[in-house]
Amino acid sequence: MNHGPAWRDDERPDAMIAGTLCLMSCYAQHPAPAYAARIADNLARLAAAGTLSAEFRSVCRRMAERWCALEAQARDRCACGARMRDDRTLQ
Repeated sequence: MNHGPAWRDDERPDAMIAGTLCLMSCYAQHPAPAYAARIADNLARLAAAGTLSAEFRSVCRRMAERWCALEAQARDRCACGARMRDDRTLQ
C-alpha cells in the first residue's frame, strides 16, 4: 500500500471519503483485488489525516486492515480461477 499524504492539511477529505464509498459499492458488485487494494489505501490515508477526529481515524485504521484481508481473499479467488459474479442489467 502507498500511504503517502492524502491531501494538504488545509483541504477537506470529502472527495476521498466519497470516492472510497463509491469503490466499496463497486467491490460489492465485482470483488476485484484492485478495488479492495485502493479502498484499503484510501482508508489508510484517511487514518493518517490529522484533520479528522481521532475516532474517525481509528475506524478508518481498523477498516483498512479489514480491506487488506479482503484484498488477499480476492487475490486468492482470482488465482484459483474463480469468476466474479456480474448481476448488472445492461441498458
